[in-house]
Amino acid sequence: MKNNGLRLKKSLGQHFLKDKNIIKKIVDAAGINSSDTVVEIGPGGGALTEEILKRNPKTLVCVEIDPEMVEFLKEKFKSYENLRILNEDAKKFDFSQAGNNLKVLGNLPYNVSTVIIRNLLNHIDTIHSAVFMTQKEVADRLTSTSGKDYGYLPALLQNFFKIEKLFDVPPGAFIPPPKVWSTVFKMTPLNFRMEERELKEFENFLKRAFSNRRKKLKNNVGKPPSTELEEIFQRRAEEIPPAEMLSLFRKIRQMAAK
Repeated sequence: MKNNGLRLKKSLGQHFLKDKNIIKKIVDAAGINSSDTVVEIGPGGGALTEEILKRNPKTLVCVEIDPEMVEFLKEKFKSYENLRILNEDAKKFDFSQAGNNLKVLGNLPYNVSTVIIRNLLNHIDTIHSAVFMTQKEVADRLTSTSGKDYGYLPALLQNFFKIEKLFDVPPGAFIPPPKVWSTVFKMTPLNFRMEERELKEFENFLKRAFSNRRKKLKNNVGKPPSTELEEIFQRRAEEIPPAEMLSLFRKIRQMAAK
């Protein structure tokens, strides 16, 4: 299928947003003004890009993995001096090369959205806020604190970001229409940081904790290191909210260091 003469690539999860009201709502949610440096992830045909440029940001950096789209965008927006278009992979993108206090936007490809969002944590000190659109199921998972939607990624990210759902988007807002609804949500960094080594340990702990959802914590991460933790180790990971999971990890880590 083609859009604006461009061939949409299924392998890259490309669905172009066409609904102008939705486009405006997404950019409104980011609160862009003339002093902002904005990063757009996966601009594709440039629908969001066009609306962002109307807000006259100081700089807009577009990160696009598809070289054909990059050439199209460079031609389409060649008159804008405040626009940089980078042919890079957002899953590995170093946001610091775009600047600081960044406002990030993106209609994220469904097949790699969680990897891109996880990469945001690696560069949290450069981020002011992020407004993303993903498959509704992904947004539901990222904002959950218990139950079947809750997993290692929300347990990790909610300690570092406030994540709030803004509005849902129907399939008909896209070309081609996906088979599922989408959701726009906002991520705002909290005043919490970890050193790289502890972060890696915490993430590994969470992956183990959620490795077998039906089993209790004691089966997934091992026996409790003290009697005071026996009760919580009888629970499943999906029953333990993010802040409590962090507290548990730090208690275990502290006991192991003694």
